[in-house]
Amino acid sequence: MYTQLLSSISNLISKLFEFKSVQITNQTTTEIIDEKKDYKKAVNIAEKIINIAQKYKSEMTMADRLRFSKQVEKFQKYN
Repeated sequence: MYTQLLSSISNLISKLFEFKSVQITNQTTTEIIDEKKDYKKAVNIAEKIINIAQKYKSEMTMADRLRFSKQVEKFQKYN
């Protein structure tokens, strides 16, 4: 009887540790998914900003146009 009780208690403790381990793993996964959604929103906003700035590109100085074009190319390379 005592051996079954001790066995049950040890199983309970091991299940609690296993549950905590899985919970921590799932929490990390959820955080990564949330961050990815935030990055996607930020990229969409950046694309809109670029489109607006493209309209006024002709009014920029030549140096600003060149820097702007290079930055747009870099953005599109990594997007």
